Amino acid sequence: MIAHVFKNLSDQRMKTILQKMYSEVPRVMKMLAPEGWKKSKYHKQIQEQQQHAHSEYLTDILAGKQQSSCVNKQLMDEVTFINKYALNHEEYHSFQYPGIDQDEQEVFFIFLLLLCDISEEGDLLYQQTNQSDIIHYYLAYVDVEKIALEIAGEQEHIPKDDIEYFLFSDFTIDWDEMERFNCLQLIFKILQAEKYIWHHIDDELQHIAICYHEDHYLAYSALPFYEKSLRQHEIIKTIQQYVSKYQASWLDPYDFDAIIALFNRHKINYAILAYVHCYQAFPVGYPYQVYHYFDGYSKE
Repeated sequence: MIAHVFKNLSDQRMKTILQKMYSEVPRVMKMLAPEGWKKSKYHKQIQEQQQHAHSEYLTDILAGKQQSSCVNKQLMDEVTFINKYALNHEEYHSFQYPGIDQDEQEVFFIFLLLLCDISEEGDLLYQQTNQSDIIHYYLAYVDVEKIALEIAGEQEHIPKDDIEYFLFSDFTIDWDEMERFNCLQLIFKILQAEKYIWHHIDDELQHIAICYHEDHYLAYSALPFYEKSLRQHEIIKTIQQYVSKYQASWLDPYDFDAIIALFNRHKINYAILAYVHCYQAFPVGYPYQVYHYFDGYSKE
C-alpha cells in the first residue's frame, strides 16, 4: 500500500533546484529582454515599486515630524528634515533583495517568484525508489528566500556576513502571459530533471470547497436566523463570483460537479500548459475532479 508523507523540502534539495534556476538567468534575461534588461518592462516595474516604497517611507518620516514634540524638528523645512533624518533611496534598499540596478539579481528574483507561484498552487511529489510511499514536498516562501540569499552571497552579489539582515523585496510582477509560460517551462524542466512531479490544487475550487464546509457548519449552528441567512447569502455570492468568470449564464452554486466541469472546459492555467509541454502528461489533480477537493487521495 502506498503511503503519502507530507514535509517541507529540505535545504539541500531546495538549493539544488535554485542553483539550477540561477544558471538559467542569462537565458531568461535574453528571453525577457532581447534589447537589454534596462529597457525591459520588468526592470521598469521593479524600479517603480522601489521608488514607491521609498516615497511611502519618506511620507511616514514627514508624518513623524508633524507629531514630534521637538520644536526644532517642527520648524525645519521638509527637505532639511529628510536630509537629516531619512535614508536616501540607495540606503533604504541596501538590505533588500534585489538591490538597486542589480540586473541579474532582478531576473533571478522574478524567476523565483514563479517557483513560489507553482508552490502556492500545490506541492511537489517525489516517488520513492522502493515505490512504497510518495513524499509531498512543500516549498515554503521563507525557505526559498533563505536559500536564494545564500546563493546570492556565494555569487558575491550581497555580503556573505550580512545575509541574515537581507529580506526579499515585496514586488508584484505584471507578466506577459507567453513570457511567463516560457519561464514556467524552464522551471518545470528543472523539476522534471530532479524527478519531481506537480500536484496542482486550484485555489478557486479549493475556496469553493471551503465555502461548502462553512455552509454545512452554518446549517447546524446556533446562530440567529438572520445572521445565518446573511452568511449563507455571502457564501453563495462568493461562489457565484468565481463561476461568473467562466460562464455568464446561471449555474447552481451548490452543484460542484457542474462547477468542476465548467473549470475543466473554460479555465486556462498557463502553469498547467507549461507542465504538460514539459512532462507530456497532466499534473496530479488535473483534470479537476470532485474528490480532489473533498476526499484527498483516497481515489488516486
